[in-house]
Amino acid sequence: MAAVPPISDSPLKTLAQRILPSGPSVELDAIDTKLLVELSRDARIPQSKLADILGMSSPAVADRIARLKQRGVIRGFSVDIDWERLGNSTVAYLSIVAAIGHDQSVVISHLLEIRGVEEISVVTGSNDMVVKIRAHGFDDLRQILANEVWNIAGVQQTVTSIALVHAEPENVTERMLRAISKHDV
Repeated sequence: MAAVPPISDSPLKTLAQRILPSGPSVELDAIDTKLLVELSRDARIPQSKLADILGMSSPAVADRIARLKQRGVIRGFSVDIDWERLGNSTVAYLSIVAAIGHDQSVVISHLLEIRGVEEISVVTGSNDMVVKIRAHGFDDLRQILANEVWNIAGVQQTVTSIALVHAEPENVTERMLRAISKHDV
């Protein structure tokens, strides 16, 4: 039986160093939960309107938002772009197996530089990672795979699955907040 190399010699060492311990869970009261639900519906809602909905003053709403940001609950505000309207209609999921002995964090760094890569997850099972990628069409996807992904040192094997239909819940954030909340929202 071969000896298992210590973590300091492992190709997963740098990847393991990227895994930060999760912080303590943040307790939300009913107002925090309602505030987050309203922001998930429209992140640009004026604080004065939030204040009316929540039955509090605008400065109190601002303080709540600042506290939730400081505690890491709110990471930022963003725009939801319809990429299909901009010609990026092909979504593919790449299951990647990294070559033995290659540092997976280096593979991830290269993948993050590729246009269209939306998300990378390191996973358990027979694959090492799953990558969500968006392209202008099949020919564009083929070029990205052939010229970029398959040229990354450490990528041993890929399996590409092309999404045919997308189905998203209307508001995942609201649904999850309702599920974890101890309060009526």
